[in-house]
Amino acid sequence: MLLDRPEDTSDWKREVLKDVRWYLDRREFLRAALAGSAALAGAAALPGRALGQSIGSPKTPPKPVKTGTFFFPRLMFHVKDKTGDQWNTDPIGDAILRKRLEQLTNINVSQEPIVVKLAELDHMCKYPFVFATSEGYFDLPDNELRNLREFLMRGGFVHADDCVLGRTGDRFFRDYVKMIKHLFPDNPMKRVPNDHELYHCYFSFPKGAPHLQGIDHGGYGLFEKGTGRIMTYVTPGDLHCGWCCKFFTKEQNEASIRMGINIIIYYLTH
Repeated sequence: MLLDRPEDTSDWKREVLKDVRWYLDRREFLRAALAGSAALAGAAALPGRALGQSIGSPKTPPKPVKTGTFFFPRLMFHVKDKTGDQWNTDPIGDAILRKRLEQLTNINVSQEPIVVKLAELDHMCKYPFVFATSEGYFDLPDNELRNLREFLMRGGFVHADDCVLGRTGDRFFRDYVKMIKHLFPDNPMKRVPNDHELYHCYFSFPKGAPHLQGIDHGGYGLFEKGTGRIMTYVTPGDLHCGWCCKFFTKEQNEASIRMGINIIIYYLTH
């Protein structure tokens, strides 16, 4: 779903809430709507199982830890390439990932759809984890570039995912890697090795991030000097389309959801 007026996020929220109503039953939806009044962020508390163990959907979902609420916001940013899928594409994917995060972990996650604007740093910093996607090139104005660097330097985390064009493109991925190199010229993004804890902190991915379509560069990360912590992570293989659960096989969709959960848990524990 694309906005007629990108600045009007109420349309985006209305659309995703419609999708949430489709995905959840009425009781769950009402409970999710109330979750937005909780605290802004909280640490991950994991179920009692070995990290990296492959698991299926639990028969009884683990009880959420009420130490705070994890929000999964979508990032609004300036896209110069007028392709179909821009920053606000398919919010149902975000909604399904939030629901599966609730089912497969005991993280206290809000089901409320939230948009944060890269142009508004103070608002963005209220949500230290944000998700960004698009299929085309983007050219951020100077204020958004400064805000992104400041956000990452303050400890914020961006998961960027290439929405891919025509099953072969990698324009968003290449532009994102190029932009981070511009912001951190002495510390360019690097491919995250397959044995990195990002791929094994909850579910295990021996071959790295699942790749659904496009060009398989592998996931790239910006590694913080001194600590090695990943500050931002970009995937070229269209994980978000897998979250939507309507384009690929059930196994591919589930793998993409589990990888999304790994990324969130890595952020919450570092």
